[in-house]
Parts: sequence; C-alpha cells; structure tokens
Amino acid sequence: MTYAVRGLGLVFSLVLVSTLAACSLVQLDSQAATASTTTSTGAYVYIQIQGPEGSVYGFRASPTGHLSPIHGSPFKPAGEIVGGTPTKFFTLGKDLVHSYTIAPDGAIGLQMAQIPIFEYAGSRCGGDTTGVNGAVLDHTGKYVYVLLEDGGDWSCSAYQTYKINSDGSFSFDGDTEENWGDQIGEPDPYSVGLPSILGNESFAYADESAGHESSTVGFRREDSGALQVMPQFAETDPTLANGYYVPYSPDASPSGSYVVVQLYPDDGTPAQLASYTVDSVGNISTTNTSNNMPTSAFPEPRTTFSRSGNLFVAYEDGIEIYKFNGAAPLTLYKTLLYGTPIDDVKWDGSNHMYAISSYNSMLYVFTVTSTSVTEDTALSIGSPFKMVVVSE
Repeated sequence: MTYAVRGLGLVFSLVLVSTLAACSLVQLDSQAATASTTTSTGAYVYIQIQGPEGSVYGFRASPTGHLSPIHGSPFKPAGEIVGGTPTKFFTLGKDLVHSYTIAPDGAIGLQMAQIPIFEYAGSRCGGDTTGVNGAVLDHTGKYVYVLLEDGGDWSCSAYQTYKINSDGSFSFDGDTEENWGDQIGEPDPYSVGLPSILGNESFAYADESAGHESSTVGFRREDSGALQVMPQFAETDPTLANGYYVPYSPDASPSGSYVVVQLYPDDGTPAQLASYTVDSVGNISTTNTSNNMPTSAFPEPRTTFSRSGNLFVAYEDGIEIYKFNGAAPLTLYKTLLYGTPIDDVKWDGSNHMYAISSYNSMLYVFTVTSTSVTEDTALSIGSPFKMVVVSE
C-alpha cells in the first residue's frame, strides 16, 4: 500500500524588526507591571528573529510568567538556535555546531567551542553546506544530534551524535544512517525528520517518507549516547474501516513510555491524534481506535508535550491543549488563539507555555495547569523565527 507524504508547514508573513526598542510588553492585568519587575527567575526565553542567522532576544520569565529583557540582548551567536542548559547555549551553523556560555543572569556570552560536522562520518549524506537539516538537544543537555540530508549523496540521511563535555567542547560519538536506492517513478528521495527523544533517553522516533510512502523510524540510544536506527522496529497502528491511516510526526513523551502520532485517514486531513505505548525494545503500539481518538481542528499541526508530560499541544492556526492520559486517548482541554498562525510552542518547568507567531509578531505566555489556563503576558517582537526556553 502506498501513502502520500504529508506536506507540513505554513508560509507566514514576516514583519522585520531588528531593535530592542521594537519589543514592548503588553500587560494583561492590573498586577502585571509589578510582577514583571521581580528579581526571581522561572526561566530564560530566547527568541531568534528573521531566520537562522538572525539576532537572538533574551528574556527573563518570572515565576508568574511576566517577562523582562536580559541585559545585553539582542545577542548574535552564529547559526540557528538549538537549545540550552543553565550554563551553556547551542547553535547550528552551515557546517559547525557551536557552544556558548550562559551567564547567571541569562546572557549569552562568548563561544566555548565548535566542531565541524562535515569532517565526521555521515557527512556524505549532507555533502555540502546546503545539506544540514537541523539539530536537537537531548533532555539531559549532554548530547546534541545533527541530521544531515539533501546534500551531495541523495541516497541517505545521517544522524550524527556529539557528546557535550563539561567545558562546552564536543566529542563525535558516531552516526547512524538511513540508506535507500532509487525510487522508480518517485519524484523525490527519502526525507527524514529530527528525532523526538523519549524522556528516559532510551529510544527516539522520527518521520521517514519517500514519494508516496510515509512511516516512522525508531532509534535505540546506546550506552555511549549515540543513536542507532532499529532495523526491526515495529509500529502497530489502529485500523480504519474501508481505509488506512498514514502515520506522521511522532512525538515522544518526556515522562513515561509513550509516543503520540498523527494519523491521517486515507491520507486526508485533519489528523487524528493517537497515543502509543513503547515496549521494552522500543516498538510502539496503540489501543486507541478510530472512534475514540480526538481529531484536531488543524489540517497539519505541529505538536509538543509539556515538561511534565501531562499535557499535549497541537498548534497551527491556534493552539489546542489536550490532557494526556497515558495509553488512553487524549482529551481536548482548551483551544487558544484560534485563527492565529503559531510557529513554535515551548514549555518551562513551572507550567508556563510560550508561543510565537511571525504572522502578528508576538510572543505569548500562558500559565497552564490541569485545572486552569491564564494568559500572563503578550510581547510584541518583530519576525520571531525560533524559540528556546531554558529552565531548571
């Protein structure tokens, strides 16, 4: 059976603003002005504007979700922002992975180290500076995984593993590759997505697609930290009467052995959201059915878990918040900003959800618990591209 590839993504209009003076806090309640001046910090929020080479604006988020600029912002690290820890910040350039210091006040400081990704195994899949697809930091902040594809050798994609040392330097830890032959009658070669890493760091999952086929690829994480493709990986999907599901965009839980997968009925939109259980060897299966899985209101959303794993978010033209119920079906909890294109959603460790929209040049902050949702702050910032949130 052949399945059509999902073409995810929206094209958003950009409003170019490049100075801190263009950023203005919009206070949403009578206590906001006082709350935003607190010296206590709940998280640091970094927003890159105008694309992967753009400036990075930093903000302190108070425990109540209000924002204030970090001294010295905007910062100019090289490349696209990837992630951070309380003491280190990471970016991916055209051919280098970089690490930078993070000061106690959240300021991004001097570069600590860099490593050339095309000098190690897997480089043939990227082949040149156009082939880098992205990078992701693991939950521990000790490993960064770089995906190389669409470069000189179009017959493969490679996942490189780099260990992050205490001084910020990198050690290459191996690669794992997906290889294929020419697809007769197919216009494009395989493409794969960045890995979504299970909270216990034992397994990870990504998209794999070619022409009119789509599936999930599973990874096992070795004791060294390196990802390895599982050749015998198995996925058990729900059945659809008189049809089929196309799985896409696996999102691994940060807590417990679960993965949420978007399932497109007969390759049509919108998607249903299915909860899968991960077994001891990394295979995934679900007891959800076509009748009890929720259907997103968004045709092709992106998704993410809260830090605790008890909430799950789908976002595209707005935000849907679901209560995550383990192996049982998700239940829709709240819908926010409906009709507003959302580019990225991140969480901190204090129940705050951050969302950026390049369409209207805004950063939104919400406090979200299992019993209430409140909007804390809205910050006007021109052309937000990507976001990193760092908290303990």
